[in-house]
Amino acid sequence: MKHRAFTLIELLVVIAIIALLVGLLLPALGKARRAANVVRDLANLHNLQMAQLLYAQDYRGALCDVGLAHGGIGDEASSFITTLKDFLGPEASLRSPLDKSVYWPTEMGGGDQRIGGQSRRTSYGMNNYLSAIYNPGFSPREPFNKIDKIYSPDKVVQFLLMTETGDFAVSDHVHVENWGSAARAPASASQQVHTAAVGGQPRTSGAKSNYSFLDGSSRTLDFEAVYAGPTKNKFNPEIAQ
Repeated sequence: MKHRAFTLIELLVVIAIIALLVGLLLPALGKARRAANVVRDLANLHNLQMAQLLYAQDYRGALCDVGLAHGGIGDEASSFITTLKDFLGPEASLRSPLDKSVYWPTEMGGGDQRIGGQSRRTSYGMNNYLSAIYNPGFSPREPFNKIDKIYSPDKVVQFLLMTETGDFAVSDHVHVENWGSAARAPASASQQVHTAAVGGQPRTSGAKSNYSFLDGSSRTLDFEAVYAGPTKNKFNPEIAQ
C-alpha cells in the first residue's frame, strides 16, 4: 500500500490558512476581553456604591470622604479606601481591570513610580462636591456630605476612574470646579479623570468612561453626558438632572 505525504505547497497553504484565522480571531478576542473588563469595572463601581449605602445606614446618612492628595501627603485614614473597607464584599476591588497606571507599587504589578513620594492606592476617585474636606464651597448648602442633602441621588456621580498619569493619578478625588466651560472641560477634566477608559477619543466630549451614582447604579457614559458645563452636569447636586 502506497502512503501519500503532504507536499511542501500543501503544508504552506495550511500554515497560511491557520495564520489568517489567527489574524482574524485575535482582534475579536481582544475586543471580548476588553468588553469583559468594562463589565468588571462597572461591577467594582457598583460594589463601591453599595458599600457607601451600607456606610450611610451605619453613620446616619453620612457619605464617605477622601484623603489622598494630588501630589501631596494626604490622609489615608479619612479616605473611602479606608472607611469603606469593612463594607466592601470579598469580590470588591479598588483596582480597575482597565487600569494600566505605572504608579502602582511593584508588588501590585506596577512600575513603582511615585508622585510626591506617593504610589497609586486606588483606580477610583470621588466627586469632590460630596466631600466635607475638598468641596468647592460655592453653595450655602455645602458640604453635600449626607444623603438627605441630595435631591436626586440617581443623577449625582459619586465615583469615577482617576487619570492614570499626572498628579491626580495618586489621588482619590477630582476638583470639578476647575474644569470650566463645555469647550474647555474635556481636556482639563482628562487631567484628573480617565475620561476615555472605555473608548472614544481622549480629551473630547465623546470620550467614554464608567461612572457610578449615589443610588447604587453604575453606567458607561460619554463625558458630555456627565459634564456639559458649570451649570449643567451630574456632579453638583444642586443642578444635577
